[in-house]
Amino acid sequence: MLNRKIGPVTKEIKKLLIPDIEMYDLSNGLKVCEINLGSQEILKIEIVHVAGRSVEDFPLSSRAVSSLLKDGCRNKSSAQIAEEIDFYGSSIKTGSNMDFSYTTFYTLTKHFDNIVPILFDMYYYPTFPEDEIEKFKHLNIQKLKEELNKNDVLTYRRITEEIFGHKHAYGYNSTENDYLNVNKDMILSHYEDYLGTDNCYIFLSGKINDHIRKTISDLFGTVIKNTRKKDYTPATNPVSGKKINLISKNEHQSAIKTGRKLFNKNHPDNVVFYLLNTILGGYFGSRLMTSIREDKGYTYDISSNVDQMLYDGCFYISTEAATEYVEPILEEVYFQMEILKNEKVGAKELIMVKNYLMGTFMNMLDGPMNVSSFAKSMILSGKKPLDFLEFTDEMVEMSPEMILKAAQIYLNKEDMIEVIVSPY
Repeated sequence: MLNRKIGPVTKEIKKLLIPDIEMYDLSNGLKVCEINLGSQEILKIEIVHVAGRSVEDFPLSSRAVSSLLKDGCRNKSSAQIAEEIDFYGSSIKTGSNMDFSYTTFYTLTKHFDNIVPILFDMYYYPTFPEDEIEKFKHLNIQKLKEELNKNDVLTYRRITEEIFGHKHAYGYNSTENDYLNVNKDMILSHYEDYLGTDNCYIFLSGKINDHIRKTISDLFGTVIKNTRKKDYTPATNPVSGKKINLISKNEHQSAIKTGRKLFNKNHPDNVVFYLLNTILGGYFGSRLMTSIREDKGYTYDISSNVDQMLYDGCFYISTEAATEYVEPILEEVYFQMEILKNEKVGAKELIMVKNYLMGTFMNMLDGPMNVSSFAKSMILSGKKPLDFLEFTDEMVEMSPEMILKAAQIYLNKEDMIEVIVSPY
């Protein structure tokens, strides 16, 4: 009989097994990443361009182009595209972020031949209808107004603006005027200049056969469309300790963020800071959660986060709480940072966090769609998927002394930018 008083045996994860990930170029140089896994007849096609905010010539041009690709192409209106995709039980999602724009298609393998021509026409024969541009502007202005009613959003907008600068690609905040200024000329300019075959990746995952490979090659491998090269402009905003208090009538709770400029995934301290961040506030059993949520009951949720873009990054601690708890929370946050700067992490805690992260990585590599997301993250960072084993090996070997040193470099209160948005 099962004795429920005795917990299950725990085993250390020594090594991760990364599934086969095949990389190859089409005849025009377009890069394809293929993950041929799974037993279900499902296919995920993701097209990614290095065409996000960091190459924009006009604010919101990247977001507008990625959103409007699905809203009209040769011989098909937005409604016809949506109806056809729905008819075949497929789905489409478009979007953009700081560095990339993307379109993701999910479909059954048997409907591939019906779906992929739509995807091709969207990218190479978009029409960007004026009425759809107006819809895009109207809907996003409404979404923006809703978002600006959230104190948490206001703190994020302000802290990233302070870290990178209000005119920088990573720091500017979209406004209603920015949306109103979106027009077809700027959309066409961004599309022609930055959505080409020389900065494009196709990620295929699921049940893939030779017919699918040939069709992708015959369609996407025959077009040559070169992009205009644009060098990244590093953020030059002076980053030093600062405290910003904003008043909002939006919510009953205050929102808090405190953080600093950091680095991208290629920095030498990336692994040690990843581990340090997890210990501080990167999982449910972290020090911030244990102290501020469990012990003191100041807030329901608190976390430390690392946002890493292609060229830069930032670190911040985030929470929401009643206004009377704002100062006690910040005091405890900085107290926990001081502990990490002055005391080595205990062996038991360090082993637990490493095991937790290795388990998270195993889930990340479970199933073709997850593997595709993992491969995309690695490849778009300029790395090979197998390079992740070096990351995990370095993490497993990380010592308390290394973590202590990193905390002393990166967790100084005087370097933090503090943003508080309170309802009164």
